[in-house]
Amino acid sequence: MQLSLSHLGYLPNGPKTLTLLAEGAEDLPDTLPFFLRQNCLRLPSKTPQPAGFSERFPAPYDLMKGHLGPVPSSAVFYKGELRRTNTRWGRFWQADFSNFTTPGSYQIETDSQISPPFAIRERLYDRIILGYLAFLKAQRCGCAVFGVHAACHLDDGILDVDGSPHDAAGGWHDAGDFRKWLAFTLPHIEALLSIREHCEEDLQEEGYASDALLEELRWGNRFFHRMIAASGQVYEDVAGGRAPAGSKLSYEHDWWFENHPGCFGDASDNRWTDNIALSGDERTVRTTYNPLVQWSFVQMQARAALHLSANEARECAAMAKRAANYGTRRGHDGRTLFLAAELRARLEMRILPEADDDAGPLLAVAQRLLDRQVRHKDGLAGFFLEEETAKDAFRSIAFAAEPVFALLRLWELRSRFDSDALAKQARTAVIDYVERYLLADSTSNPFSLTPYGVYPNPPHPKRQLFRNAGAGYGVRTFMHPFNAQGIVHGTSSVLMAHAHLLARGAALLDRPQWRPAAERLLHWCLGHNTCNRSLFTGIGYRQPVGYSFRIPQLPEAMFVGFVGRPDDTPYLEESTAIEWNTLEYWSVPYQQAAQAAVWLRG
Repeated sequence: MQLSLSHLGYLPNGPKTLTLLAEGAEDLPDTLPFFLRQNCLRLPSKTPQPAGFSERFPAPYDLMKGHLGPVPSSAVFYKGELRRTNTRWGRFWQADFSNFTTPGSYQIETDSQISPPFAIRERLYDRIILGYLAFLKAQRCGCAVFGVHAACHLDDGILDVDGSPHDAAGGWHDAGDFRKWLAFTLPHIEALLSIREHCEEDLQEEGYASDALLEELRWGNRFFHRMIAASGQVYEDVAGGRAPAGSKLSYEHDWWFENHPGCFGDASDNRWTDNIALSGDERTVRTTYNPLVQWSFVQMQARAALHLSANEARECAAMAKRAANYGTRRGHDGRTLFLAAELRARLEMRILPEADDDAGPLLAVAQRLLDRQVRHKDGLAGFFLEEETAKDAFRSIAFAAEPVFALLRLWELRSRFDSDALAKQARTAVIDYVERYLLADSTSNPFSLTPYGVYPNPPHPKRQLFRNAGAGYGVRTFMHPFNAQGIVHGTSSVLMAHAHLLARGAALLDRPQWRPAAERLLHWCLGHNTCNRSLFTGIGYRQPVGYSFRIPQLPEAMFVGFVGRPDDTPYLEESTAIEWNTLEYWSVPYQQAAQAAVWLRG
């Protein structure tokens, strides 16, 4: 039996939900009183006290025995009731105490359990931003990180095509291992710049070194600049391992999971090296072409050019243009993820000095993406298809909200091109995605989680549950376990992408009613979940045992999170039988969580 809530706490005017987890309890009443009190000041109980014990310690053994007694009104800041509710995830007792707004440090107590301590204060989520920055520095490759690892991989790497040496030292590891996937590490530039644009002054006031964010960006960007060929092609990764070559590569069969690009290799190159060039243990630079990596490189170089010194900015802008020209010539197969990446990149290119006056390619890819949004009236709507037909819907673990982020950015930069009608279409598309899809389905579960994805043709419907999404579609909160790749992956990255989208959209589209939904998703990862476990190491009071392939202890990290059982209920491994699918550390959810925290400050 546990009281589950956000271990970090709450903004004074934010949503505050409390859940009693009491699996198997048959004798609890339908309503249970709870008391909010100052942290570490226990309420007196009716437990008989053995002679000789101080009254200051009301229950020297078995702290949870006895019932709470009458107390002076000053000892309790708030009293409420937990109410029993039966949900598709089982039976819970829940309460809302959002109307309590007094800043302070608190715990909640009932006759049967005491909650973890938590705070109520402004700027609460800055702790997530600080944790992300510590995590990112700990993930540096090509240097020593005190307390984490010695200097590593100074001899990266050799090209996969001919084994010739190629300087690919530096950059960031991705998931507590040693591989450097550009698909997942390039977005650190966006996260760092979002923090810089909105938080840098506060960070400096509180002792964070001036320009530290740009120095971290430069660390990663020097590596990215080594990963573009003279032709303009951006290489995919370092140390990803062996992969199907050339025409044998199939995204549907060789990517680890749908729209999870870059991960079609094995772990054969995920290792320490001797740091000596040409000694024979150099890791491989994989030169396969990935349109997501190509256009993400363009986007991030254009973003970085606005913040760096003049010489650095010119270099970034030149590389962005070279990569964009190659991406245009090479093309892609038109899958929704690639359209979103291309649109994001072309939008950022509009901000560069000497931007191309021809907005035609940008408008064309934007319209193509908009045409994939489902707008029917029956059931859920606003989500995106993988094609203009209903063959499949867009779903992604690592990039769940990318089509919508691209359209939100289009609205934000609408003054950079001449198409008011298209900008308004994009704004409507974002609102429909949030209100007719995310928020509409979040009512299907007791913790307000947004969905993982929609399925026009649900696979193995007799083996796994798909809820009715209307118009013949199925929907799940968690990934479908009986899938073609045989992978079940945690969904923290999906929830944090949606938290970021909701917080950002609330500000840019004047939708303040979206903010509470963003916070509830953060609260799930901060401990208000079915296990009462914080999914941020270093934040909170109860965490699962984390999985890191090569680095056992990272100072800050975030778990990939809960997976779904076949009946679409949540599961998190809590023993030391750790599994990467649910307990691996990963940069993607932390990138998104940090940006959600940025937008929730305003």
